[in-house]
Amino acid sequence: MARAFALLLVASVMLAAPAMAQDGGRIPVKVGVSGRPDQVSLELAMRRGYFAKEGLDVEYVQASSGEEMVPSLAADQIQVGSGSPNAGLFNALNRGIDIRMVADFAHVGPKGDRSVSVVARSDLLDSGTIKTPADLKGRSVGFGPGAGQVSEILFDTLFKKEGFTIKDVTVRFMLFSDSLAAMGSKSLDAAFLVEPLVTAAEQKNIARVLIDAGSIIPGTELSVWYYSPAFAKNKNAATKFMVGFLKGARDYHDAFFDGKGKDEAIKLLIQYLPVKDPALWQASRQFTDMNGNLNVDDLKRQAAFYKAEGLVTGPMPDVDAHVDTSFAEAAVKVLGAR
Repeated sequence: MARAFALLLVASVMLAAPAMAQDGGRIPVKVGVSGRPDQVSLELAMRRGYFAKEGLDVEYVQASSGEEMVPSLAADQIQVGSGSPNAGLFNALNRGIDIRMVADFAHVGPKGDRSVSVVARSDLLDSGTIKTPADLKGRSVGFGPGAGQVSEILFDTLFKKEGFTIKDVTVRFMLFSDSLAAMGSKSLDAAFLVEPLVTAAEQKNIARVLIDAGSIIPGTELSVWYYSPAFAKNKNAATKFMVGFLKGARDYHDAFFDGKGKDEAIKLLIQYLPVKDPALWQASRQFTDMNGNLNVDDLKRQAAFYKAEGLVTGPMPDVDAHVDTSFAEAAVKVLGAR
């Protein structure tokens, strides 16, 4: 029996070995990233060593979008990723892709939050051709990179308030940078834009904010954290990752909302993220819940919207089966609530 116990102990250690790094015994964690400007809280946590302090060896894995990360998460090729809760995600859940949605990455703030905005061309605003969102009827509008995104929820909500529907505008799907260029060439009248392009549009006098997302869909989840099922089972490591991230999220809030250490934070973000203009970072205000709270009711509303629009096939996705808020809750017990 003693020999059998010894063999069992060795087997257990061998099974645990892949989760442990050789460098200082830290746990390796592969995190899918796309290098977007909204990666701010993660970047602060990474570059200030918060993950390393938790005993994690975090490695970035490049991906073009959150949707691209989902199959890699399901196969545990990466352990952590972030992305928008779009139609593609909900279709993946209906196909049996198994991931966990664990915390808020970014959401629409209250009225006045212009981190996501509907902008209109400056010349159309100056001439009075466009005065209010109602004047977008019959106009060409950039809806962002593709169908089944939060822009459709925003415009559906906005247009219905104004008495018309998405069918009453010319919808053009294009990258945010292309929307900015199209408004500059006057081939597009208005667009759904995200910071820092909102500020860039104003600085170049191409377009100005017509209405901010906080005035239309406050509290809407823009992006959420995903864990692979295997990583979620490692409660210790998964909680430590969340502790590190929330430290970064709180640093971001302190710097960009309260002005504490803002210049230092901007210098760091300029070094590691694609936006290099300090003036654009000065205008940055991204809303991330400092306790990681996930708006599950909104995730269900988004799934229902895409289902009603025919963008989700099969049954209504079982959102509850893929949500696990225990990691954020455990991290708050370590850090204290904010």
